[in-house]
Amino acid sequence: MKKIIISLFIFFVLTTKTTAAEIIDGIKLLNSNELNKACEFFKNYTDNKPNDPDGHYWLGLCYKKAGQSELSAYHLQKSFELSQTIEDIDIVEPAGFKNQNDYLDIALMYLENGEFDKAHSYTNMTLKLNPDNAEGYKLRSKIYLAQNDKDSARAAAIRAIQADNTLLDSDLAREFDITEVPPFDFEYYNSKGVEYFYRGEIENAIKCFEKSLDLNFKNTVALNNLAQAYIKNQNLDKAKNTLKKAIVFNPKYTQTYINLAQVAKIESLENANNKFKKEQERYLKQALKCNPNDKRIYLELGNIELEEKNYEKALKYFNTALVYDDEYYEAYLGIAIVYIESGNMQKALLALRNAGALNSKSDEISFYLAKMCILDEKFDEAKEYLEDAISKAENSDYYLELGKIYYAKNDYSKASQMFLKAQSLDTRLKNAAELYNYTGLCYYHTKDLNNALSNLKRAVELNPDNVIYMYNLSLAYKSAKMDSEYQKIYQKIMNFKPKTAQDYIDSSTIYYDRGQSDIAKTILDEGIRKMPDKKILYSAKLKLLKTLGDNENAQKLKELMDKIF
Repeated sequence: MKKIIISLFIFFVLTTKTTAAEIIDGIKLLNSNELNKACEFFKNYTDNKPNDPDGHYWLGLCYKKAGQSELSAYHLQKSFELSQTIEDIDIVEPAGFKNQNDYLDIALMYLENGEFDKAHSYTNMTLKLNPDNAEGYKLRSKIYLAQNDKDSARAAAIRAIQADNTLLDSDLAREFDITEVPPFDFEYYNSKGVEYFYRGEIENAIKCFEKSLDLNFKNTVALNNLAQAYIKNQNLDKAKNTLKKAIVFNPKYTQTYINLAQVAKIESLENANNKFKKEQERYLKQALKCNPNDKRIYLELGNIELEEKNYEKALKYFNTALVYDDEYYEAYLGIAIVYIESGNMQKALLALRNAGALNSKSDEISFYLAKMCILDEKFDEAKEYLEDAISKAENSDYYLELGKIYYAKNDYSKASQMFLKAQSLDTRLKNAAELYNYTGLCYYHTKDLNNALSNLKRAVELNPDNVIYMYNLSLAYKSAKMDSEYQKIYQKIMNFKPKTAQDYIDSSTIYYDRGQSDIAKTILDEGIRKMPDKKILYSAKLKLLKTLGDNENAQKLKELMDKIF
């Protein structure tokens, strides 16, 4: 009564953080002014953990105290980049930083050296961390003055005085003849809205974005920011209306189409309607026309093709994303999933290694290593990987797969716990039908037929075209001696016409479970004849032949698969 083929799901990115205990010895050395030893400690630390932002931060601080400004700048910038939390939207929230003035010191160094672009870059880092940092705006004003851009310098001075009213009595105010605190402008409200957004204060963010648009109603960036806040608030209609206004004012702004695609993606998940998926793809292709060099667009197009199991197209999009950024973690992960689903474990492992080198703390890496172990029937090893993934992030998919392992081991009590936990995390009901199916099976095996029927019926209601769910429900009806209900659903199973590769596999599984292995094999042969490019069908037949002990035909099929794929 178990389904032998397991589907994969689209991933998302989570991050973890280093504990201070790991680097406390180095901090003690720095605080004791043992600079050489501190530099050596953090140099070794970052060599071993190149993706840890804290290590780069403290190494940058060591170099700063040692007067090695260029090395300090490099590691502080590396720390800043690594600490940012990547969102699906085009605004980023850096993780908490120890001292914003570290960046201002580096910016000042570049200003004094006449390297204005780098000076702006480090000033901007500070202002991303704290949009109200008056010292940051003061320094930005000085940089613009050094570039003879007096208008921009005055605008930055105004922001500094708005952030700190005491600056009215300063050389900065006298430089631009500012005698009173200027009213807040468009830029203030827009950046303040971004700040509220990342604090999770979405209503305050919306108010600020609306105020910025009162001052400049055609600003496409602010319209997109407002739309993203609406998306976060799950107000998709307002988000769409706002984004359509943005298109009117600037039809070539890439982010607008990316955000519209994001709305369509959410609608697709919530409504299971193919029209939203097509809408998502259409908006992404419009975004691509505006900016054919944006890696995010190729990633999302690859994800769409991956969901549809169009592996060659998905692989093409993911590889194109890597052309524009050869350190794009999400693209490597997408490639790994393609190879896992299409059965090329060697290439999948290589892609996972590349992804792991870019994000060594990733829970997804552990999850997909577990998937590979499951497909290879190494369930104990898979269990370890899943438990590691769960220790890093709470995710419905992780508990679902762990539940399947307990189910395969006939530990129905533990399996049921995992499935119920997965249900509590599955807020978008992505796995709902599968979870009801497995929960029902757990109840079935523990002889609780009432709960088994309740859950299995719910699985069929949610996915009425899944023949495996129908079959499981039929067995529960039979055990409960509900002959009329059993006959009705049995006829549906017998009249079931496979449409997809998975349908053929599911039908074959049912006949094998009923002891009719010849029919099971015939169904897979029919699927291969109709879909000769679907490796998953060949793999299912290979597994069936091995299970039946038909090693001669299994070897012939393996040789054929090697030639075709």
